[in-house]
This record gives sequence, structure tokens and C-alpha cells, in this order.
Amino acid sequence: MSSIYESIPQSVGPIDSFGAGGQMYISDIWGGFNISAEQTNPLFAFSENDGNVVNAGVLTNLTEARKIGSTMEFKAMQLGIRIFKHGGAAVVSPAEVQAMKALLQSAKITITLGSNETKIAEFSGLHLMATIDAMAADATNTCASQNGAIGNTSWINLKIPVPVQANVNIGGTVKFNATVPSALTSTANSFGFVVILAGMKVVKS
Repeated sequence: MSSIYESIPQSVGPIDSFGAGGQMYISDIWGGFNISAEQTNPLFAFSENDGNVVNAGVLTNLTEARKIGSTMEFKAMQLGIRIFKHGGAAVVSPAEVQAMKALLQSAKITITLGSNETKIAEFSGLHLMATIDAMAADATNTCASQNGAIGNTSWINLKIPVPVQANVNIGGTVKFNATVPSALTSTANSFGFVVILAGMKVVKS
């Protein structure tokens, strides 16, 4: 399935309540966490510059924890999940890939907006998996990349775009309804779990 970057409608109207003089462009908002044995994890709980969080700059692009920027508005059009091993040269073993699949299928994701935590999204990680989703045995590790593909789509298209106003609180949780596989937690902060909102951003000039 095409990503939002390949399927933006030819005519996209301005975001409501935003005056003239701003700049509109395709953008993402994302937040996540380092995978640990914890089964309930908050989303958007820290900023990209938080020195107390390992890999913070990879796990989120918020400049302020739990809050959308005061000079921007956003219209979410798609949701996505990414599970990955930190480090550009990191090798992922077949056992780790199968652990990622097990984690994804157990995940329940919610996203909230506002100080009253109004729920705007609730979905299962199963939504992003194939009808039959497993990894074939690989004794030599040579087929990990071919067997490692997770699911048959990487985006959930929103039937109704979700407007996100400037300076609003954003939050949510990822709850794993199964024990987190030890293959992903044996070395701390090795794997990340990120939820992405893809859409259009308008920034004040």
C-alpha cells in the first residue's frame, strides 16, 4: 500500500482556523519508547532533546513533552507503527524478528488529545499484520531480511482526517497484552517502538 507521501490528494484545503501567511507541508509527528519488560508504555512522554532518555531524538520529534508546538497545526491522515533495532549497522537475528512480530500482535495502541485526554485513536497491532504472519525457520541467518517483513501494509488510513490544534496536549499508551519477548530486552535500550501520525502541517510565518 502506498504511503501518504505517494498518495496526497491533488487538492488539499487549508487547516481550519489557521489564517493566511503560514506554510503548509507534508509532515509526521511521532512518539515512542525503548522496548523494555514494561507492558504499559506512555506515548509522547518526552521531547527529542531529553537528555534523560536514551535515543530520545530517534523516538520522538516533539520539541516539548506531551505537547504540540505553539506555532503549528496538524491534520493527521494516517497512523503507523515502527519496531526497530537502534543503530544503522545493527544486525537483526531471525529470533529477534519473530519477537518483534509477537510484540506487534499483542499491542493495543491509544492516542489522546487535550488535557482531558480525549481518545482519538484505538487500534491493535494486528491491524498492520498479514492474514498469516509468521517467519520461516532459518538455520543459517541468511534469509532473515526476506523472512523478516512484518505485515502487508505499514499504514492505517484514517477515513476522517484528525485535526490537531496548536499547543494542544498529546498523549496515549501502548499496552502489550503478552509478556515482552526477552530477545528484545536482554540488552537495555536496543529496540524502539514508535507510533507515527502522518499528514499535513501548517506553521505560522
